Amino acid sequence: MGHFLTASDEVSARSFQRPSDHDGFVEDVTVVTTPAGELTGVHLRSLEGKPGYQIKHLIETLDDAKRWLSIPTVPVKPPTDAFFEEDRKLGDHGALMASIGHAMYGVNTHTGSQVWAEWSISERGLLFEMVDVMYGRLEAYVKHLLAAGVGPIFGYVGPELCVPPLQSPRDFRGFVTAYDQRLIELIHDAGGLVWVHCHGKVNAVFDDFVGMGVDCLNPVEPPPMGDITLAEAKRRASGRMALEGNVEIGLFQTAEPEEMEEAAEAAMREGKPGGGFILSPTSDHSHWIAFDDRILKNYEVFVETGLRLGKYR
Repeated sequence: MGHFLTASDEVSARSFQRPSDHDGFVEDVTVVTTPAGELTGVHLRSLEGKPGYQIKHLIETLDDAKRWLSIPTVPVKPPTDAFFEEDRKLGDHGALMASIGHAMYGVNTHTGSQVWAEWSISERGLLFEMVDVMYGRLEAYVKHLLAAGVGPIFGYVGPELCVPPLQSPRDFRGFVTAYDQRLIELIHDAGGLVWVHCHGKVNAVFDDFVGMGVDCLNPVEPPPMGDITLAEAKRRASGRMALEGNVEIGLFQTAEPEEMEEAAEAAMREGKPGGGFILSPTSDHSHWIAFDDRILKNYEVFVETGLRLGKYR
């Protein structure tokens, strides 16, 4: 329900588990009751820690979209005490980031990439209507956080579902840039900073991230997973946007320690000059079932290299 960002007596959700035809998996079923009827989503979940799969998205037909649009918007205003408690415990050991939603991603998550891509051509007006609704809910939620003093760092994921080759630069500017810029300005006006996660080939839309005011872009994947070098990204950001990442997560599983050191050194060599670079893997490790000796050794080498090269005099 997180992507609805709304609460109403007219909406309810129930979940249950049922057997699957796939060995070692079960199906988690979610049924959302709306004023216009029910929406059903089904997720295939591993009982052995393996990746899952969305068998059925909540929104797959035009009738589903109408049901979703029938949900009344009643802004969610959750308590914020936990944020300040975590911030207090963290102290000077780091910076706490408030994770917020994303308008396009919130809708895309419910439709899936295939339906989204088809509707971006055949039902473009409907998608904009749905993203408008989602953005309104998201903006109200962020205003609630800002009024409570949460911040100053806010972060979100999602634009990666609208970059080439999934969608065109035109689609990115319509469904992402136009909305994200408004949200970023809202956060900036309150003195906040914005961190954005976007995997994939961002070359064609990189300047959009700079122009909309993103303060830090993650993970700036190197080719061939990405299509822009860190050096080029630094040049085009021109000190207006920090960059984070650039060491592919897959290397931790496949590289020898010497290769890991070389990759981290290369990232520091391109990213460090002039500041505004944070060395990190291009993803977290939550999708790995277990850590083997190679992964642990490569993390050790990665951290040691960052500490050795990352300090400024």
